[in-house]
Amino acid sequence: MPEIKPFKGIRYNLVKIKNLADVITQPYDQITDEMEKDYKEQSPYNFVRLVLTKYAEGHDRVKEYQDAKKFTEEWTKGTIFIQDDKVSLYPYFQEFNMGDKKYIRKGFICRVRLEELGKGILPHEKTLSKPKEDRLSLLRATKKDFEPVFLLYTDPKNYVMALIESECQKPPIVDVLDDRNVRHKIWRISDPDLIIGVTQHIKDSLFVIADGHHRYETALTYRIELGKIDKDHPANFKMIALVNIQDKGLVILPTHRLIKNLPDFKLNSFLNKAKEIFEIKETRKELLEKDLTKEKSHAFGFYNPEGSYILKLKSNRIMAELLKDRSKDYQNLDVAILHTLLIENILCIKPEKIEDHICYQRGADDTLKRIDSEEFQFCFLMNPTRVEQVRDIAQHRERMPQKSTDFYPKLISGLVFYNIA
Repeated sequence: MPEIKPFKGIRYNLVKIKNLADVITQPYDQITDEMEKDYKEQSPYNFVRLVLTKYAEGHDRVKEYQDAKKFTEEWTKGTIFIQDDKVSLYPYFQEFNMGDKKYIRKGFICRVRLEELGKGILPHEKTLSKPKEDRLSLLRATKKDFEPVFLLYTDPKNYVMALIESECQKPPIVDVLDDRNVRHKIWRISDPDLIIGVTQHIKDSLFVIADGHHRYETALTYRIELGKIDKDHPANFKMIALVNIQDKGLVILPTHRLIKNLPDFKLNSFLNKAKEIFEIKETRKELLEKDLTKEKSHAFGFYNPEGSYILKLKSNRIMAELLKDRSKDYQNLDVAILHTLLIENILCIKPEKIEDHICYQRGADDTLKRIDSEEFQFCFLMNPTRVEQVRDIAQHRERMPQKSTDFYPKLISGLVFYNIA
């Protein structure tokens, strides 16, 4: 059973930081070099100096880790950061629009005792090695838990959030609009009785990692590195944001696949192989996303400079034959079909070579532009994974391929963090 606890959060001192929007950032794996430059120009105290960017060539990463440590220490001594004097839970609401519809995703930030994945805390997708190595080096240098992992929990009667929302009638301690027009609100709950009510009720919940698998596994690796420590040592815990899996504000966007470094790729050869198991319909580039959206499942958009196509699986029997050891829920996942049939079987990209040939991109327009610029050879557009599929796969103790989900919006970085020293 997952064990959650409150903590003494470290936050920006709003007496010294007049505009919080100048210092908060998207999570590290969303931050490009251009975004990093913009963030640094906004404020000398921008959080990007601590969380860094996603790992990229051309960075002196060793220096960046040490700089993150230096900035953290200097900003703490200079009271740019202050720490709450009482252990607390931090209700965290995100308000955003998708098209004409307004959403509010309601959760709360706490810490959870680290445990091997697959017990009380379930992963739903595989991870990549380079991001974990990067985050582990940063953690070793700073000994700070800068960014929460996003987890879903089960609470059919919404008992936990009802308790928490009773404390959210007062003004929040943080209310800030980010660079993607998402409003973030944070409250603080220090009432011991209410905290006990939340922690006692949630202990029977199932936890599923929605976003942040790399950060969770990194925290677990660091904990193992420390060896024998007291059970209440802060490194035994990971900062998390919890959202009820039934929350009406949960939105998943598709993550498209960009393909590169295939020297022998020939479009006609690919289509001839694919048509044995897929219905193939030619379309126009400008209609590709719209045509894909019309298909409810088991369909993919393909684009390269030579043509645009919709590929629709003829029968799922082949997945049942190839993945006999997997659940039917896994066999029916679009992302599993894409990786098993198109990427591994037809394109012959082995799972261990994924990082050499595949990159991931949100947004169909941005994906197609990267093909037109000749940065990549071709792409596959996808429909989004559904929330219930995330839950079902996790309950089967299975993992989807990397980047199977893109929960929107991301948890913003710089609102609150945690000392693990």
